[in-house]
Amino acid sequence: MRRVQVFEASSFYQVMVLAAALDAGSFGDADERILLTSANAEVPEVAPRIDEVPGAAALLLRFDRTASYNDVIHPLHPSLFRPRVPEQPLFERAFRRALGLADDDLVELAVESVHVPPARTILNIFAEAPVTVYAEGLMSYGPTRDPLTPVMVDRVRSVLYLDLVRGLLPELLREYRVPAVAIPEHAFRQVVAELAGATAAAPVGEPYALILGQYLASLHLLSRRAELELYAGLIRTAAGRGLRTVVMRPHPSAPGHDVESLRMAALESGVRFELDTDPVPVEARYHRDPPALVLGCFSTGLVTAQRYFGLPAGSAGAAAVRAALPRFEDSNRIPLVIVEHVIPRVDEDAPALAAPDPIALQALLSALGYCMQWRAHAADRARTAAYLRRTPDPASFIPRSRRRELLLPGGWPLTLGPSRFARWSGRATVARARAAQALALARHVAGAASPPADRRRA
Repeated sequence: MRRVQVFEASSFYQVMVLAAALDAGSFGDADERILLTSANAEVPEVAPRIDEVPGAAALLLRFDRTASYNDVIHPLHPSLFRPRVPEQPLFERAFRRALGLADDDLVELAVESVHVPPARTILNIFAEAPVTVYAEGLMSYGPTRDPLTPVMVDRVRSVLYLDLVRGLLPELLREYRVPAVAIPEHAFRQVVAELAGATAAAPVGEPYALILGQYLASLHLLSRRAELELYAGLIRTAAGRGLRTVVMRPHPSAPGHDVESLRMAALESGVRFELDTDPVPVEARYHRDPPALVLGCFSTGLVTAQRYFGLPAGSAGAAAVRAALPRFEDSNRIPLVIVEHVIPRVDEDAPALAAPDPIALQALLSALGYCMQWRAHAADRARTAAYLRRTPDPASFIPRSRRRELLLPGGWPLTLGPSRFARWSGRATVARARAAQALALARHVAGAASPPADRRRA
C-alpha cells in the first residue's frame, strides 16, 4: 500500500508556493508526489501549460511526475465539470486509472480551494482523502465563502498560507478550528531565487516603476475606461517621482489591455513605456531586476514586493473599487482592506500611512468576517459588537446599512416616510388583531374542553 500525494494547481504562482511548502517539509514523506495541473482559461486549449513555462523545470523537480487535469476530463471544461454524487465513485476509478494509481493507494490531496472547481470537484471525487488547503493570496485572510459539510471538515487537516502580513492570521476555515500553518519566509525567498536564476530577461538598465495590472473590468468592478485611467494615473505618478521608465505587467488572467492608450499616457508624461508579458511570477523579477517603485490597485504583488523584498510600493483606487463591490460578501473586500492598511496610497490627497498594527487589523478583519458570513461566524457576534462599540469610525469598512441589517452597534434606526409608516403601522394593527383573535379562540377551546365546575369539585 503506497502513500501518494496529489497536488492540484491552476497557476505557476501556486506551483511556486507548493515548492516552498515542500522545501519546508510541510507535507511530510510520501511514496510518490503528483502535480495535477489545470488550465482554467476560457479556452484552455490555447492557454500555456504550467509545465511549459520557462523556468518551470526547476520547480517540477519537487514532484515525481505531472499530469493534466484537462486531459483527464477532456473535452469538458475544468470550471464546469461537476459530477453528481452517484457518479463520483465512477470518476474516482477513472482518475486512479488515468493517474496510474492502484485501488489501494492512499491518496492525500493538496488543493488551492475547497469551494469551486476544479479543486472542489477533485475533493468530491477522492471522497475519503485527507486534504491540505494551501492559500497563496490575500483572500486567505477573509472568511470561508461557503459552508462545509461535517464530513468535509473532518478531512481538512490544515491551511498553509504565505505570511504576507507579518503577525496576521488567516480567517479561512477558522470557524472549523482548522490549524493555520505559515510557509517559512526563507523557503519562499529561496524558491523565488531559484526561479529567477533559471529564467533570463534583459534588465531595464535604469531605475523604473513596475505597474501591476489586474482584470477589474472583467470582474465588473470598474469599467474598462476607468481601469485604463487608473493605470494611466499610475504612469503619471511614476513620472512625478522622477522615474523615466515604466514597465506594465498585465495580470495573467486579464484580457488584452489597450496598450496603445497607455503608451500615449507614458509619452505625454515623458517616460518610456515597456510591456512585460513574462509568464513567470513577478516575484522572480523582484529578485532579478528589482524596480525602484511598484504600483497597482490591490494586487498581492504589492504586498510581496514590500514584505519579502523590501521594495517601495504604492496603491491607488482601492477605496473606489471597494465601494463598487456588488455584494458585501464579495471575497475581494478583504484584499482591498488589507492593501488600504499596509500599502501607502499614491493619490494626490492621500494621507501618510502609519505602520500597520497587526492586532488592530486582525480585529477589523474578524469583524468584517462576521459581517460578511454571519451565519457561519455566529460565535463572533459579541466580539464584533464590542469592536464596533470601541472603534471610533469603522463606517468606511463596515457601513451603517450592514450594521443595521445585523442589528449591530452603530447602525442608524430604520427611518420611514409617512406613507411607509402608515403601511407598516397598519400591518402591525392587523397582526395584533389576529393575535388577539387567536388567543380568544384558544381560550374558548380550552374552556369547552374543561369539565364542569361541580364535577371537578366532586
